[in-house]
Amino acid sequence: MHRRIAELDDPASQMSLIWNEEHDRYVLNELLQIAELQFQPTARAAFQMTTIQRIQPKLVSEKLGLSVNAVLISKSRVLMRLRQDAKGLVESSSRDF
Repeated sequence: MHRRIAELDDPASQMSLIWNEEHDRYVLNELLQIAELQFQPTARAAFQMTTIQRIQPKLVSEKLGLSVNAVLISKSRVLMRLRQDAKGLVESSSRDF
């Protein structure tokens, strides 16, 4: 147990990498729940599909019945808010959002 805890002191250790990834995933899920209260369902869906599921904006626009521009604006607004709320809470190198 002490060895595993000591591994957390080394940022390059497997234990630290796992710990940071789990922490970042938890924070992201919490931020996404907060975003549910701040954005309309179509904006959240556009963000989720383009950013998390990595579906092309044109396909998302067809599926949601929005223009490609509306999809990109929704993605941008949600992403900007998540970045603002996440500042200092997640490792910037481990998340590409």
